[in-house]
Amino acid sequence: MPITYINIEWPDNQKDQVYSPSSVINEYLKPGESLSLEEFLTRCTTGLNEASERVRLKFGYSCTSAQAESSRISEKCQNYDAKKIVKIV
Repeated sequence: MPITYINIEWPDNQKDQVYSPSSVINEYLKPGESLSLEEFLTRCTTGLNEASERVRLKFGYSCTSAQAESSRISEKCQNYDAKKIVKIV
């Protein structure tokens, strides 16, 4: 499973990366997209859950790093209005 990093730009122009243990995240977050914070969080959470499930199917346990990343992103999203835009770069 290739570890994948998705580059993003938060509404305040801060640069960040989303870590995923699987490239499946690329199906949810695509470079060039601008998503409302709400949509970004939904896609990110769904993609990281799927990535964690792929790890579980392959190794027999879920990926705690994907779960931690999902929590980190969710916490970070609380700093912004849900209508703000996150850019996938």
